[in-house]
Amino acid sequence: MEQTLITLYGRPGCELCESTEVIVRTLIAEGGSRLTLSVVNIEEDPAMHARLLEQIPALEVAGQLLPLALSRMQIAAHVRSAAGAVDGKR
Repeated sequence: MEQTLITLYGRPGCELCESTEVIVRTLIAEGGSRLTLSVVNIEEDPAMHARLLEQIPALEVAGQLLPLALSRMQIAAHVRSAAGAVDGKR
């Protein structure tokens, strides 16, 4: 079974980004064995920083970006929807 990559865009010192990371890691631990998390620091890429600064924490799954990913319910729904699209179950 193929892994689904979840990319969290954030930056150091961003408390909201840290909270979102905890939520995603919890979702993975609760049964998302097919899910993998990659954390990207937008400050390492000037173009990415300019594009995403006002949208972090942002999650990308299967090419679908969720800006201001703050609530567990919103994040879980986004991950399920995007992962379903990857599996062809959408």
